[in-house]
This record gives sequence, structure tokens and C-alpha cells, in this order.
Amino acid sequence: MEIAYDLSTLFTNNIQRLNRADLLKYGPRRYWPVSQSIDTLGEMSSKFHGWKRVITKYDKIVDHDEEQIVYILWEKVDSTKSLLKGLLRVGYKTLYLTDNDQNQFMEKTMCILDFFIVPSEQRKGNGYNMFEAMLKAENVSVDQCAFDKPSAALQQFFEKYYDRKEPVWQSNKYAVYPNFFIGRHPTIPFTPRQTKRASRASSAVSSHTSSRNTSPIGRNRPRHDSVADLMRQDIFAGVRAEVDPNSPTGLKNSRDFGHRRIW
Repeated sequence: MEIAYDLSTLFTNNIQRLNRADLLKYGPRRYWPVSQSIDTLGEMSSKFHGWKRVITKYDKIVDHDEEQIVYILWEKVDSTKSLLKGLLRVGYKTLYLTDNDQNQFMEKTMCILDFFIVPSEQRKGNGYNMFEAMLKAENVSVDQCAFDKPSAALQQFFEKYYDRKEPVWQSNKYAVYPNFFIGRHPTIPFTPRQTKRASRASSAVSSHTSSRNTSPIGRNRPRHDSVADLMRQDIFAGVRAEVDPNSPTGLKNSRDFGHRRIW
């Protein structure tokens, strides 16, 4: 992708690092090629990755609350033109992450926000050289980085050059590689919880055991004798004392109950 400007009049390296202070210095009013290069590469990157919107723009980077850094890969064509080859945007963000063992972490880490090499410049080592320059300048390793929605092509890139496989995907659409968590202490360690099925089974066993070991008559529950118990008690109680029907007690019983005891 060519731009009608000799970037060597502004940039000192073919992989140029631009932080917010640099971008403000190269403002679009006076140095329009800088903002145009970023916006053009950002738009090409979004189309290449199939994103619905352009996520890398000069204005967005300058106005962003967090510090972000842009790397531009370019080459001089002649005194009037330059060739744009690639773009890499990075920045530190505080992320909530989870490892493969479900431990939770809160980490401020270097994030790869946009990484794009112009298709005609791919498979020439440009991507590797650009990424290595970023790692050296920011003093980080691949395992210390988080990747925002890494595409299949980007995953193949890290597998080829860094032997990194099977990224750990996060609910926030970021991904890290398993070695990211080595030496880090989880904010919330994972604690296994009993499943509902196991809980129901445990309750059933407990209830069954309780019903077998506990008397149906509670310690404080009043006992109700059955008719058979009462008759059995009456039989084994022995013969009751006879009452003379002509005695005061006998006459009272005859008056109150209207019958005489026959047993």
C-alpha cells in the first residue's frame, strides 16, 4: 500500500514506534501522512479480519483513556512515495482472566489489540520482525501478552514462530497462552462445588438413615395407647375389687351410670 509521502523525513526506523506523545507531535494538520497511514492500515486490517467496524484510528488512539502504542512497518520507495507494509497496536489493560483450572486472576497485562500485515507483504518474515521489535521495545515475552480476538491466521503465526498452541479463551474475547499463568497468584482460587445431583443424593441417604435410626415416637411426643393396648392392660391388671351395690359407692355408680358392673 503506497502513500504519496516520503516517511523518512519523519520516521527514523522502518518499524516506527509511536506513543501518544509522538502522535500528538505528528498531528494531522501539519503531518497528515501519519494519521493517514494509521487510518488506512486500520481500515485494511478490519476488512482482512472480518470485523464489523474499524478499531484502529488515529483519533481513537489519541483520545483513548489508556496509553496505547502503534508500530508502523514501512519502506521508502522514492523521494515522493513510501510503502506501508503493516501495523501493530498494543496497550496495557487490566483484565479478568481464568486459567484451565478455573482459577481467576486480575492482571494488568500487555494486550495485542490489532496486528496486520498487508497481504502482498505476508510470508516474507515481516510479521515476525515487527512482532519481535515490539517485544524488545516493550520488554515483554509472548507468554506475558493477551490477545484481543486472535484470528485463526494469528494463532497459526504464534504456533509457527513461537510454538504456542491451544490458547486459553476468555469470556471477554481475549486469549492468553497457558504459560501466562506460571508464577502468578490467583485472585480467586477455584473451589469445587457439590453438584445438584450429588446434593439430592446426599440428602436422600441422610433422610433414609435418619428414618432407620430414629424412633417414630419422638422424645417429647406424647404416647397414645391403642384399644388393644388398653384391653391388654385391663386383662393383666388383675381382678378389680367388687363394690357392694347397696353401699354408698355402689348406689352412686348405679345413679350415675345406670347399670351395674358385671365383671
